[in-house]
Amino acid sequence: MQNLADLPLILALSGDPGGANALAPVIDALRKSGRVRVEARAYRQACAVWQRRGLSFESVDEAVEPPIPPNTRLVLTSTSLNGVDLEKRVIVTAGLRGIPSVTVLDFWSNYRRRFSSTGDNLDRLPDKIAVMDAQAQKEMVEEGFDVERLVATGQPAFDDLTRWRAGFTPERRATVRERFGVAPGDLLVIFASQPFLAFRSSGVELPQYPGYDEHSVAALLVKALEQIAEESQRGITLAIRLHPREEASSFDDLRSERIRVLVATGGDAFEAVCAADLVTGMSTVLLVEACYLGCVVASLQPNLRGPDTLPTNRLGFSRALYSEGEILPAMRELLLDAETRRQATEKLTHFRATGDAAQKVADLVCSLLQPHLSPIHS
Repeated sequence: MQNLADLPLILALSGDPGGANALAPVIDALRKSGRVRVEARAYRQACAVWQRRGLSFESVDEAVEPPIPPNTRLVLTSTSLNGVDLEKRVIVTAGLRGIPSVTVLDFWSNYRRRFSSTGDNLDRLPDKIAVMDAQAQKEMVEEGFDVERLVATGQPAFDDLTRWRAGFTPERRATVRERFGVAPGDLLVIFASQPFLAFRSSGVELPQYPGYDEHSVAALLVKALEQIAEESQRGITLAIRLHPREEASSFDDLRSERIRVLVATGGDAFEAVCAADLVTGMSTVLLVEACYLGCVVASLQPNLRGPDTLPTNRLGFSRALYSEGEILPAMRELLLDAETRRQATEKLTHFRATGDAAQKVADLVCSLLQPHLSPIHS
């Protein structure tokens, strides 16, 4: 048995929550392999994500670039768009020291911004980028990335969703709905929020503003659900799942006299979406995960500017709504029409994660470390 201190050292770093969720299973797979040693560093929301997972790591000061230990053989990162972006700085430092680097991508958007210091100049590129699928690979090549740098591995955060879906029993669903205060026969709708309002400041819209924000969309959703509650005479609960970057008070002003509106600050996100009659949101990765979990999903993106980044909309596994006028009729169908719901759930039976993305990324990492790895003994 090789001494742990003698194994090739990998420095792993993450900041944003989506990237942290994608990188965590890869770190687990590498550590379990027994062939490498991984020192994990986290900042901002990644700290809470990895703490919940029980992943061992050290938090770092975001004002200072984390030092790369002298004996590091590879740098492994996720991507962040938080204005600090320590991952980019560590990738550059690794390159200057001749240390290979691998980045795990977690979503189908902002490709060039994730690897640029300013604008989209692509001056923060690692040696290899593990991307979610062939679609992401194609889009990145069209945006000027070298195809040799891209490896389609799957999204590691999705690996356990098929198993999770199979283990969510009707009894568990009833328990979760009871926790939300949903009476038998009433409807539960989840709204998965995102902090888009930050892209509008003092009346000035930043380039990243998609044409809507979490508050404008939530208000339209409440209006539609109020109408449906009136027509159907059924109770409706709208539970808002906050993004990790949002404050619990973000939706204090959202009220309704016809439906229950609450902010779900605790509990498991997967349990919440699996217990719901309908999962709604804009373009968050939770909508993709909800599709993998077999949920009926609607993506509300009224007045969308630019391309739709949500892959399940392109594939037809979630319902895309691009105008205010579409929202009410779509909500009616997806909540009340049995045949529409049956067709939606039937289609989702064919939507499955491969379950081996984390291992594929780990294998990619090991391929770059080959000269430093001991042979595998059977």
